[in-house]
Amino acid sequence: MLSLPFNLSWSVILIGTILLYGISRAAQYYQDRRSTSFLPGMVFLASNFSLPGALLPGSDWIPGLIVNWKWRHTMYKASPIDMTSILGVFTGHPVLMTNSPEVSKQILGNKAPFDKFQESVNSFAAFGENVFATMQEDWPRHRKAVAPGFNGRLYASVWNETVNTYYDCMATEKWEKEPEFIMPAVPAVTSKFALYLIAKCGFGIHLAWNEDVSERIKGMSLPECFDVTSRSILFLAFLPHWTYRLPIPALRRLFEAINVLESILQGIIDTRRIAGASNDSESKDIFSLLLAANEREKGSKGALSDRELVSNVFILLLAGHETTSKALAATLGELACHPEYQQRAYDEVVAVIPHGKDPTYDDCDRLQFVQGCFQEGLRMYPPALTTFRRPVEDTILQVPNKQGVSVPLQVPKGQAIAIDVCGIAYNDRVYLDPYTYKPERWLDPATEPLLAFSYGSRVCIGRRFTMVETTAVIALLIRDYKMEPVLQEGQTVEQWLGMGVVRFSSVWSRTGPWFSKDTGSWFGPGSGPVQDRSRTGPGPVLGLLENISIKL
Repeated sequence: MLSLPFNLSWSVILIGTILLYGISRAAQYYQDRRSTSFLPGMVFLASNFSLPGALLPGSDWIPGLIVNWKWRHTMYKASPIDMTSILGVFTGHPVLMTNSPEVSKQILGNKAPFDKFQESVNSFAAFGENVFATMQEDWPRHRKAVAPGFNGRLYASVWNETVNTYYDCMATEKWEKEPEFIMPAVPAVTSKFALYLIAKCGFGIHLAWNEDVSERIKGMSLPECFDVTSRSILFLAFLPHWTYRLPIPALRRLFEAINVLESILQGIIDTRRIAGASNDSESKDIFSLLLAANEREKGSKGALSDRELVSNVFILLLAGHETTSKALAATLGELACHPEYQQRAYDEVVAVIPHGKDPTYDDCDRLQFVQGCFQEGLRMYPPALTTFRRPVEDTILQVPNKQGVSVPLQVPKGQAIAIDVCGIAYNDRVYLDPYTYKPERWLDPATEPLLAFSYGSRVCIGRRFTMVETTAVIALLIRDYKMEPVLQEGQTVEQWLGMGVVRFSSVWSRTGPWFSKDTGSWFGPGSGPVQDRSRTGPGPVLGLLENISIKL
């Protein structure tokens, strides 16, 4: 048996080790409290800026990925200012969270002394740096390379393709001749719609509604690869890439999806080069315009490598798909519950668009209330809840208190600060009556702009793409149909809506194909038509986002 020096017993060693660990953790916890200025906040076993804190389901012990959605009612109540803290007792970087747009603009503004965390960059850089996943010093090069893909010609094409896809969807699903039908899985339809628009306007791949997207490599198609990688953000952020080769099915599938996706996108690049990518006089899709612009930069410091080009295309796919599909589904759910807003949107559509005509891109910015309907859905159900930043030097932020008066807050270099997009959306100092769906608030130019698309120089380059697409979809649907929620026996609209709000978060990671026992159909990107069969099963699974009755 192993002997111990100084006649110590193993029990003494164990107790001493535990005591030393406890002292070290207590000291670290005090340091974390100090770095967050001793602000009142929430304490968990791990902070939300850690793999266990973000990956494990949210509870009283673990914050979870959507901590600011789950606790949005009470998160800032104990703090005297629009800032709170989240601390981990055992692990995780201490986090300051703010629900103030004023503070967010200080952090995101031009030349602000803040930058991203390397973990945040890693999470969106499966193939390398891109316009979203890059540190501040290298960001201008990516922005310059990507910008040519977004212009007026593109947006006119987005509008036209949205109209075409709308009619294709209605005809394929056999909804166009029905006086009434049930859309049984709204997020499945909006997800597929958004992905097909990206295929057409992003890559120039023209598809019918019942076609799969792109070729298959090793049994995986482009949307399947995209779905796997987009749902693995946390793994991409915190796990080293060599772990993808471990004999763990989920990691192996992620490894295969990354490789296949890169192969598909590289193949598109090679094909376009052979066809003559430098001539973009007829090109309208983002990929062709981006590739052509990059070819003209060859040999200069501003040119992107093929891998960087692939990475930029991937992030544009992810951002465009997530923002559009989820917020659009939520908007349709809210409109189904508010016939007065449907009527107001309809009145605007028929006033702007001549009878019997389809809307054109020139009509887009005249449909202000229709755009407000989507902006309000995006405010209430933001697809991206949090944006992390860190100061690159000790700095002072001016943080509003509950009365809107700014007070100084010292923030040490390297401290994690989370811009709480959800918290801003539900801050009653910023948006009056924030828990009520009010599209008319966006007709007031004094309304605080949405931070769902970020702010400052790094504002989302795909914002216009999203607004054009969603405006066209809502205008067409409102023009042709009325929407109502499908209620269970004895259920009120308020109960249906409340159930949907509670369950909304369960949809955020669910963007791929799935089978509905309720209809006996597959739904989601690349799954073919959404079949409208007789409903014999139980009530809706996702409340707000499913089972909308649509009538002429």
